[in-house]
Amino acid sequence: MVYTKDYFDEYLERRGTGSNKWDGCNQKFGVDASVEMIPMWIADMDFRSPVEVIDAIKKKAAAEAYGYSKPDSFYQAVIGWVKRRYHWDVKKEWIIFTPGVIPGFHIAIQNFTKEGDGIIVQPPVYYPFMDGVRDNKRTLVFNPLIEENGRWLMDYEDLEAKVKDPRNKMLILSNPHNPVGRSWTADELERLGTLCLENDVLLISDEIHADLMMGGHEHHAVCAVSDKLKQCTITQYASSKTFNLAGLQTSVAIIPNDEKREVFLKGVNANRIFNMNWFGAAALETAYNQCEGYVEALCSYVDANMNYMKDFLEKRLPALRMEKSEATYMVWVDFRGTGMTTEEIEHFIAHKAHIGVDMGSWFGPGGEGYLRFNLACPRSILEKALIQLEKTFE
Repeated sequence: MVYTKDYFDEYLERRGTGSNKWDGCNQKFGVDASVEMIPMWIADMDFRSPVEVIDAIKKKAAAEAYGYSKPDSFYQAVIGWVKRRYHWDVKKEWIIFTPGVIPGFHIAIQNFTKEGDGIIVQPPVYYPFMDGVRDNKRTLVFNPLIEENGRWLMDYEDLEAKVKDPRNKMLILSNPHNPVGRSWTADELERLGTLCLENDVLLISDEIHADLMMGGHEHHAVCAVSDKLKQCTITQYASSKTFNLAGLQTSVAIIPNDEKREVFLKGVNANRIFNMNWFGAAALETAYNQCEGYVEALCSYVDANMNYMKDFLEKRLPALRMEKSEATYMVWVDFRGTGMTTEEIEHFIAHKAHIGVDMGSWFGPGGEGYLRFNLACPRSILEKALIQLEKTFE
């Protein structure tokens, strides 16, 4: 199928479907159920999945028996996608199924570190990274990003000190970065990866947003940047963000190093993760084999939404500052120019503007005063949200 703007413009009714994003929004933000909030928070999309994927799931459902499954074609689809999209030649034996990237990095934390070990993250960053460290009784170590005129950079001087500390055993990288939207360059990744390799720090590269590149930007897989980095890196991918398949709980960890792969596999087996989701495997395989056109059209649509929002804020809400994301379908909006405190900003957006967004403070140090908006929605929803935001400020 040829995907056009019309496919993404169409409103998809998600209220009443059990959607966390829609049906759980008011409860999440403590807003009375009688208020109709606009949900722009959790990272799933308000677009239909590709037609080819929908048809493939229907076909799988028609089998009328849903037993254990681990098809070879699943692995071949991953290999082909990674090669075409990220220019990385992956071997089948490197690929390990996991039910999600979050379970994947929890398995890594539990099997490559012990209680009390330091794990480095780069805030403001995807908050389940920090939850995973704390929940497993490891020590959270911050290597905060540096913001320069709206652009976020890695602090390599601080990072070098952190990786040289023998108590720190792992670094969890958001590549591309969620929430600030950076698509890290090959040079940035090689510098980070080399520091990890030279100091025996295991690098967990969460590349779940790798396909969601905005105009003029390219994703760099850590292991495609330099062969040497394959020895210290576990890379995680999923089709969930790109094709709106999060509820099918299907992802992979790719581990080229034999010893590290064996350790990770033991952790997978210890959690009795042996087989794939019957529908998730079919969805991923179909998406990766047939739906590149959907990805290109999706990214173009989201990129246009970012342009629309940036222009709206500059002209009508100049106290807010937003730089376009290089990757992901989220934008990181600076509300500090309003003069409100972080607590006031977060109360204002939910309880006054009635828009559900991810709060900047959730993302750790550096997130104060920011809000993360999910722009993977029809333009009509974005327009409604921005007008509602403007009226609330008035």
